[in-house]
Amino acid sequence: MKLADDLSDKAGARRRLVVAALAQRVSSGLHLGLLSYGDRLPSTRVVGREFSVDPRVALAAYRVLEDRGMVELRPRSGIYVSSPGGADKSFPFAHSTWLVDMLAEAIRNGVPAHEFSNRVHRSIDTLRLRAIVIECNDDQLFSVSDELERDYGMEVTALDLDTTGNGLPVDARRADCVVTTSAHAEAARRIAQAIGVPVLILSMCEDLFSEVRRLLEKQTVYFVVTDTRFKSKLECTFEGAPGSANLRVLVNGHDDIGQIPVAAPAYLTRLARKNIGSLPLLERLIPEAHVFNESSIRQVLEFIVRANHAVLKTRLTEVAVGR
Repeated sequence: MKLADDLSDKAGARRRLVVAALAQRVSSGLHLGLLSYGDRLPSTRVVGREFSVDPRVALAAYRVLEDRGMVELRPRSGIYVSSPGGADKSFPFAHSTWLVDMLAEAIRNGVPAHEFSNRVHRSIDTLRLRAIVIECNDDQLFSVSDELERDYGMEVTALDLDTTGNGLPVDARRADCVVTTSAHAEAARRIAQAIGVPVLILSMCEDLFSEVRRLLEKQTVYFVVTDTRFKSKLECTFEGAPGSANLRVLVNGHDDIGQIPVAAPAYLTRLARKNIGSLPLLERLIPEAHVFNESSIRQVLEFIVRANHAVLKTRLTEVAVGR
């Protein structure tokens, strides 16, 4: 029995590795303009040879991506990049086993499925949380702030480290947390301590950068940014990597974005996309999905849930005392 369990664990780990690699390639390929919706992907036999796994493992990995709405498996035709929203756009969860898994987990933890949505709502929407985002360039300030507002419903004050000498804005002093990356952890801790709130040190998702490193060994890759400080940061990030001479970082408003070849891999920061407006380049690229990596997503959610639960507990206590 133990041997069977070990073999099952190894097979599961191998499948998860293939899933992660294929998901990264599809997502990054779309971001960089190397893939388009409807493009055909490598067969299970090709994927199996590349990762040294049975084609059935590759098929299982593709089925996971199909469940996420990333790919479409067409019988006797092949595997294709799925259109936005998956095959059934009228119901976004049509292929989402993860939703069933989540509800099943809730039931195992004593939460009936029909009560789950109300529990979630109270856990994330009881309190409107405010955050100070600290960074050293406009591109990252915008992307981190945008993600906190868009995906987590937080109110955000963006603070450029070059302006902190002027003191904190009044609205920043009402923040519930300070958010930054590891490069600015010390500065963030000082500010958080000054206003008496926790600090969240987040890490950025590396999937895109991993794909860029792979591509740099073969061809020129373009980044379009809005802040020269972020340009310097990117150049330092890829310095010494194989093919780093193939990196081209262009600053919108300073450099000619039109010089980017039609077929070249190109990545635009969220702020660059917003400022550029209409450009043929944007027609072949999709917006980046997420800024934070998995552990940082959990860190933000844990902060939000705990803060909301603290308020709920206080309210329940007040009601009990009032009685």
